[in-house]
Amino acid sequence: MKLLIIGGGGHLGRLIGPTLAESHLVKVADRMPDLRLGWATTIEVDVLDQDALTRAAEGMDAIVYMAMGTKEGWGSPAWARSQFDVNVTGLYNALQAAARADVRRVVIAGSLSVFDAFLSSTDDSTPDAVDAYGLSKRLGEDVARAAATEHGLHITILRLVLPMADDVWLASSDDKHAIVMTSASDTAAAFGAAVLRDEPGCTAMAITGDHQRRHLDWSRAERLLGWQPQSRRPRDAAASSASED
Repeated sequence: MKLLIIGGGGHLGRLIGPTLAESHLVKVADRMPDLRLGWATTIEVDVLDQDALTRAAEGMDAIVYMAMGTKEGWGSPAWARSQFDVNVTGLYNALQAAARADVRRVVIAGSLSVFDAFLSSTDDSTPDAVDAYGLSKRLGEDVARAAATEHGLHITILRLVLPMADDVWLASSDDKHAIVMTSASDTAAAFGAAVLRDEPGCTAMAITGDHQRRHLDWSRAERLLGWQPQSRRPRDAAASSASED
C-alpha cells in the first residue's frame, strides 16, 4: 500500500515508521524543513494548509495522522493553542484532504488522554477530559466522526497510551504506569493492522501493553484488528510461565 504519514517526522513516526515501511511504500508529510528519513520519501507540509495536504494525499491508499503539537511551555496559552491547531484544525484539514483526494482509509493516532481518568475507562466510555491536551484529542475524535459521516471515510482511531522504544519500555518496569505502557513493536503492529482495516464509519479503540487486562481492556482491537500486545518484561514472562506450570 501507499501510505501518507502526516507528522511522521515526530516521536511516534520515528518510533514506528520504519516498521510500517517494511511492508508499505511510505511518504511522510511534516512541517520540519529538510527532513531526511531513510525509510520514507518526505515533503514539507503544514497541517494548517489543507491544499498542500490534498496534494500530498493524491494517489495514496491510506493516510496515517500522527502530527503532534509542541511539548514546549507545557500548560501555557501558546502550548494549548498548538494542541488545538494540530489535534482539531489540522486533523480536520487532513480528513478534508483525504476526501478531496479520494482516499477513504484513515488511521489516527489518538490518545487515552481523552478520558479524565483513563485507567477506569473502556472503549465504550464517554470521553470527558477537560485539560487542553485531552480536550483537543477528544474534539479531534468528534471531527473524525463527522468526517466519516460527511464523506464516507473509513476511520480507525488508535487510543495510545505511553508508546515508547522497546528498550525504554523494558527499562520502565518500576514506573507507576509500567503495566499500561506500550512498546514500539506492539504500537507498530497495531498501526500495521489498522491500515489494512477497511470498514465504514469511525471506530476508536485502546492500544496498551497491559497484556493481562488488569487496568485496560483491548478487546475491541483484538476483535477488529486481530491485535494483542506481545511484549513481555522478563518478570512478566517468568510469572506467566510459573502460572502455566
